[in-house]
Amino acid sequence: MAATPAANVGVGSWIERRARVSPDRVALIGNGRSLTYAELAGRIRRLANGLLRLGVERGDRVGWIGPNHPAYLESLFSCGLVGAALAPVNHQFAASQVRAALDETAPTVLIQHDAADAVSTPASVRHRIALAGSADTALDFETLMAESPDAALDVPVEMDDICLLPHTSGTTGSPKAIALTHANVTWNVVNLLTCADLRGDDVTVAIAPFFRVGGTGVNVLPVLFLGGTVVVPEGTSPEAILLAMQRHQVTVGFGNPDLLDALTRATAWPLVDLSSVRFMLTGGAPVPERLIRQYLDRGVTLLQGYGLSEAAPLALLLDPASSLTKIGSAGKPPLLVDIQIAAADGTVVGAGEIGELLVRGPNVMAGYWNRPEATREAITPTGWLRTGDAARVDEQGYVWIVDRIADQFFSVGEPVYPAEVERVLIGHPSIADAGVTQVVSGDGRQLVVAVVVPVAGSTATEEELLAFGRQRLASHQAPSSVTFVDHLPRSTVGKLVRAQLQALATESLDR
Repeated sequence: MAATPAANVGVGSWIERRARVSPDRVALIGNGRSLTYAELAGRIRRLANGLLRLGVERGDRVGWIGPNHPAYLESLFSCGLVGAALAPVNHQFAASQVRAALDETAPTVLIQHDAADAVSTPASVRHRIALAGSADTALDFETLMAESPDAALDVPVEMDDICLLPHTSGTTGSPKAIALTHANVTWNVVNLLTCADLRGDDVTVAIAPFFRVGGTGVNVLPVLFLGGTVVVPEGTSPEAILLAMQRHQVTVGFGNPDLLDALTRATAWPLVDLSSVRFMLTGGAPVPERLIRQYLDRGVTLLQGYGLSEAAPLALLLDPASSLTKIGSAGKPPLLVDIQIAAADGTVVGAGEIGELLVRGPNVMAGYWNRPEATREAITPTGWLRTGDAARVDEQGYVWIVDRIADQFFSVGEPVYPAEVERVLIGHPSIADAGVTQVVSGDGRQLVVAVVVPVAGSTATEEELLAFGRQRLASHQAPSSVTFVDHLPRSTVGKLVRAQLQALATESLDR
């Protein structure tokens, strides 16, 4: 087997290096095939040589649009071998957002799942590659790979080169491309290994979207780094995911709370064998105690963490021993991450006080792509990443994420962080999901309004839920009305779309 030259020390060399150590171990399962590390390394070399034939050079960008697929990982490592950056775009974006994202990163080559999907591409795109479908203007992914040589590549790739260019979610503004270097991605994996019980024989299931940093950075890349197996389910329904977990004896996984909650509501949930699963990681939204206990009842430890794309993404993780004693906490930082909680004037606040969470470490992004002003706003001169999240820390160093600072509003002159109220409401046995927003009444009063999804078959009344809130919340936090809905407006990664939530609440009060 051809060896990767030592000049490439980046992420692209990982599979090649792992194939030298354990060539016959299964690396990747999905799309109807199972690949060993030797087989996967060969496919990555051929795809990398195919990209070179198409004119991709070091420093170029290769775009990706599509749902989770093994080819995403092959593309990521192939880009790493030629010194290009993979620039994934959320395929669920509106067409205008997709085009804006492509315009921003200006990829030389665009890889998309289905050639039949109409994608408006910028002039920078010289070639399109498709995994499925047919189009006169697109190359076939497998054909390109098959027709390219299986030869070692001699492209120098350094740790400070850009590896990934994902976009922010766009929940709080227009999506921005995040420049993550090979060093950022590598140190993120090292950080995971210092605080999560990941092992070389682990099997993980890839259910979080790859176009988000967490989709690969929390469980997929760490498991491949150690020589384990990644399963990309061919079905995306909760039933299909649970059956895949049972079939492949998955040991670890990651998903946002919304997705993990959907698994518990699947018909297969009480029936599938989950005895192989040691733990599941979650984050990105409040984790109700009910959900933690539902997993514990199945013998699965559910660990909450916190991360953001700009940190590649891990910043905090709760240890298994504290999963019940520190319910609601996002845990502590891993070995090579430092944190501060600072007031608006930059001074560090004490235990129990709320301030902005600041993060520093080798995992923090190089900056926003071609946005120096936005980068200066996000990263202080001393290297602290401003997360925009309000947080507090207890005397033992455990961190609680309170809410987005931008989501704070005032009620009778006191600050309200809606996520704090939501966490309390979700504790009611009749509430499956909850969102809290502010609505100004006709007489000018600033009202705290809850929008809730009741548990199926629940008979809970508005007055019962209001009383529940009044008993557990300060008077300025307690909702003054409750709106019942079938589902809350959430983004593709499970975050509440608060502008739509406010519209729902306002519409209800106006009726």
